[in-house]
Amino acid sequence: MDYTALLAGLAGAVIGSLSSILTLVIQAYFQNKREARRITIETAFEDYKLRWLHANEKSPRMAPFPVILAYHKKMVELIDENRLTPENAREILRAQAEMGEALYRDYDRNYADK
Repeated sequence: MDYTALLAGLAGAVIGSLSSILTLVIQAYFQNKREARRITIETAFEDYKLRWLHANEKSPRMAPFPVILAYHKKMVELIDENRLTPENAREILRAQAEMGEALYRDYDRNYADK
């Protein structure tokens, strides 16, 4: 009995199945990354809207949206890496404040009252 055709058919079925499974795994990976990015952006936007809603004349200047987005992105990265600690959170908040102030200084220097 000739097993060559049988083995070739079996190998083809295995290769076809593995490529299909690999394609599904890759699609799921990139879909999860897109979804995580979308959720991060939506969360940052909601944070920005709440800050805008609660801002008043006595509060310091509100951080621009890109700064808030960077803050949330970094927080998610730390959570994913299981490295969110009080020290890291303070560092992110400090960086957020510095970025916001730098943007406002640049704006005041180049665009305000012109």
